[in-house]
Amino acid sequence: MQDTFEIKTEGRKGGFGGGKDEDKECPPCFNCNLPNFECTQFSQCNAFTGMCECQDGFGGMDCSEPLCGALGDGNNNRPVRKEKDPHCKCKSGWTGINCNMCTHDDVCDSFMPEGLKGTCYKQGIIVNKLHQMCDVTNPKIISILNGKKPQATFACNRTSENCNFQFWIDELESFYCDLNKCKLDYDLGANTTHYNCEEVACKCLPDRMLCGQDGSIDISDFLTETIRGPGDFACDISSKSCKFSEPSMNDLIQSVFGDPYITLKCQSGECVHKSQIPGYEVPDHSKLTLGSIFSIIGVFVVCVLIVVTAVRNISESALFKKDPYRGEPFEADASVLNQNFEPTTLSFENISYEVTGGIRVLNEIFGVVKPRECLAIMGGSGAGKTTLLDILAGKNKGGKIYGNIYVNGKVIDPTHYKAIVGFVDQEDHLIPTLTVYETVLNSALLRLPRDMSFTQKQARVIEVLNELRILNIKDRVIGSDFKRGISGGEKRRVSIACELVTSPSILFLDEPTSGLDSYNARNVVDCLVKLSRDYDRTIVFTIHQPRSNIVSLFDKLLLLSEGDLIYSGDMIKANDFFTRNGYNCPLGYNLADYLIDITVDHKKIVKVTNADSDIVAATSTSTDIQDVDIHDAFLKNRASTQEDTTLEWEHFATHRDEYNNEIIGRRTSKTGEEETYIRLRNKLPTLFVESSLALELKQEIEEGKQHHTSLDLTKHDIKKATFFNQAAILSSRTFKNLYRNPRLLLAHYVLSLLVGLFCGYLYYDLSYDISGFQNRLGLFFFLLAFFGFSSLTGLHSFATERIIFIRERANNYYHPLSYYLSKIFCDLVPLRVLPPVILISVAYPLVGLTMEHNAFLKAICVLVVFNIAVSTEMLIVGILIKEPGTSTMIGVLLLLLSLLFAGLFINSEDLTISIKWLEWVSVFHYAYEALSINEVKDLILREKKYGLSIEVPGAVILSTFGFDVGAFWKDVLYLAGLSLLFLVFGYVFLHKFAIERR
Repeated sequence: MQDTFEIKTEGRKGGFGGGKDEDKECPPCFNCNLPNFECTQFSQCNAFTGMCECQDGFGGMDCSEPLCGALGDGNNNRPVRKEKDPHCKCKSGWTGINCNMCTHDDVCDSFMPEGLKGTCYKQGIIVNKLHQMCDVTNPKIISILNGKKPQATFACNRTSENCNFQFWIDELESFYCDLNKCKLDYDLGANTTHYNCEEVACKCLPDRMLCGQDGSIDISDFLTETIRGPGDFACDISSKSCKFSEPSMNDLIQSVFGDPYITLKCQSGECVHKSQIPGYEVPDHSKLTLGSIFSIIGVFVVCVLIVVTAVRNISESALFKKDPYRGEPFEADASVLNQNFEPTTLSFENISYEVTGGIRVLNEIFGVVKPRECLAIMGGSGAGKTTLLDILAGKNKGGKIYGNIYVNGKVIDPTHYKAIVGFVDQEDHLIPTLTVYETVLNSALLRLPRDMSFTQKQARVIEVLNELRILNIKDRVIGSDFKRGISGGEKRRVSIACELVTSPSILFLDEPTSGLDSYNARNVVDCLVKLSRDYDRTIVFTIHQPRSNIVSLFDKLLLLSEGDLIYSGDMIKANDFFTRNGYNCPLGYNLADYLIDITVDHKKIVKVTNADSDIVAATSTSTDIQDVDIHDAFLKNRASTQEDTTLEWEHFATHRDEYNNEIIGRRTSKTGEEETYIRLRNKLPTLFVESSLALELKQEIEEGKQHHTSLDLTKHDIKKATFFNQAAILSSRTFKNLYRNPRLLLAHYVLSLLVGLFCGYLYYDLSYDISGFQNRLGLFFFLLAFFGFSSLTGLHSFATERIIFIRERANNYYHPLSYYLSKIFCDLVPLRVLPPVILISVAYPLVGLTMEHNAFLKAICVLVVFNIAVSTEMLIVGILIKEPGTSTMIGVLLLLLSLLFAGLFINSEDLTISIKWLEWVSVFHYAYEALSINEVKDLILREKKYGLSIEVPGAVILSTFGFDVGAFWKDVLYLAGLSLLFLVFGYVFLHKFAIERR
């Protein structure tokens, strides 16, 4: 083992006992608390560690060794001068025996708060902590030393009123002195400094020149016992000539060298901020220079050019071009509407639909509708009309769909199927500021083939308007609840026109007469019938209790009741079918009303008392029921509040064998009477399904499948408007909506102008003192709050367009990204970019904010990027939350939370890591910090209170507030990054959540 680890055993006597040799090899450890150890340079001894806390530029255990490198590195990081090297190697920008004196400004930056530039002040007047390097100029001292250069280092600390002095010969320290209770004065007029210290103490370094070195005198006892003070150090700043005097030392110099005191030639260096330099005068902050005026005018001109260019480009878009029709008589041209069209037969069988929980909403529905025919889907409320229509139209449903849909006898994929159908919703969701012609043209431009000329698209729009009898109102705006426009029937026909312009083979409409009076309802249905017969269209629509003159227009009828099929076939055969089965519509009664009456509550649950009565017995499925009529019993057991005269037709046509009834439960009432619950099933569904009409219809569906005709999908596989054309069309539409409804736009501009004037009046000509600093930060906070809460208007603007976007997206008008980009462009530029420019251009010169270093342009940049970030954040809230009240509340809470961490209400340095992430995501924090840095960083604040004059760099106060003074561009980049992130999230949420769910 000893061979392996090379353990040295020589000299060890007596095993592990501490011998004399061992004591010589291991001297006692340094501990300045012990009397045998001393800290030189009069350094402090740390009572806890036993180590010396050395003066700047000195190191080693006892602080006797000079340090190299740079003062800015700190004593702990500086190398000790090597014994064999008589000179220190200082870093660039530093000089002196122990590298304590600066020579360049850039090395002083590390002494300043982050973001501030330091200055190397070399005039020799102490500011905070001065370092000087002096050459001894006494001729006799120089001659006696035989070429060895005598020097002295001198350092003073204004705060502690202390100085220290070291005497060097050939860069080896001989003795040192400590000077206390110093008065550090200077006279700028006389250009002199005078430092007087009441107490002086000096000591020698043993075995050094003048202190016991061989061949040298030893003044150790003299320094220790005689030198007491006072010490005096005076300099002429211009000539750099200085003198050091102390009574006892002067006597020594006089007796040995013949000079009255030590004379010196000194260089100095101290790292300070430029505002701390004695005699520094704060530069005159002129409010408006010629350059700043040109900057403001330049910004205004650039904004005007951008607006004019955008308006010009948008005004030349297709949506702004005038239509060719001038009111002359118009002859219909069928060829226009029959482009990209093919007659189509729609058939379907076994259509069922289940929602969550296994509840069946539709049950085995089938039917056929051919070109030139209109199929009306009728039934009472909750019958399943809209659900069936959605399934036939290929809409997204949340439940399970069963059955098959055929086009000309074949099943086609959903993508091609959606290309040949059009869908008109029950509600008319149209942009209220567009005209009838512009609304339909918008649909044509977005959905018709891109290779079709603009003239052809205009011709198709005019043809559709003429066909739907709304050509005469083409220049009237759609209107809204607050602005009168076209009538309800005309709006419905405009909605139909938006779908018809694409020449769909099959057109689905959800209750096209809903909300219309009888006259307008007749006009709408008449247009649909004429459209189907003149242009070979297949029309399918739901309708609720139409008038008799509307019913007479139907070609096919599909009657539903609580999801069951009651009838499907030709309308002309419906009355005969129901009459043959005992449901005879009374003379003069509307057939549609009668059919709905007899199908309402065909699965009604009734309660019958006395379980052993004949009524309960009648619910049995046995065939020996002869005397009891369950319908009559039902009527007798109804309360007066349950009576409905519309059900009387069922009573008139009822026979006992037309009902299938079952007991679904029994219970005992509080009175002890037994109650039985019976489901009363009408046999109408069975009557039709088992009829010859149903068999013929099913056979027709099978024949269509066997003799199917292929659909020419190439006619419908068209390339619509390009992505960029979609964005341009949507942008022009949004812009037209803005200038026709300019209240929001003008409100932003006028408010920005008024708020700018108000802030200019309130904060006019801010001073450069502490109160001015406070007012500046208050102004910036108010501006950010103003623009932040103004962004809440984006919630309303998207809420009004949400349903339009969802409808147009479902009908495949455009890609969601093109809508999103147009929304961003038309919302951000006029509402989020220009208002900050207006406000800051007005307020900035009035308030007297700094114009240096392009501060005006930087402030505009910060406000614009902030406004974009916060408005996109609010847009995300509007996308995720539909309800206006809830979205507004969430938006306000987010803004308040972001404001809390802006930096005004709580210091950033006081935040724990567990909550500091809220500051990292606060757009207010980055904007507030950037605006404050941009304005205050280079300001020198002067305050005079109670006879005291205080000068503080604004950056120092910002650092005290927890701001990072050097983070301006970092803050701007973070704001831009958050804006981009919010924009991406906004589109992702729009794509994922703003979809049609039916």
